[in-house]
Amino acid sequence: MVKAVALNTVHLCKTPGERSPEGKTVKRAEIEAKAPGAVFDVDKKQLDDLVARGAARPATKVDMARVEESSQMDLG
Repeated sequence: MVKAVALNTVHLCKTPGERSPEGKTVKRAEIEAKAPGAVFDVDKKQLDDLVARGAARPATKVDMARVEESSQMDLG
């Protein structure tokens, strides 16, 4: 897994949906939305796809420091 930064809102599939043999939806897919600027984990192939579409970029050390700093601020 690699870290990525969303440049636009990114919708990621957490778990795929399921369909019955008749084609009806049995279980809906779980979709997770990432806001612009959010740092998240993806695999290398998915990151390459998001970069090609202009939706995300690889996270830098500065991005990771910003996330660490904001998480410490949330602790109070």
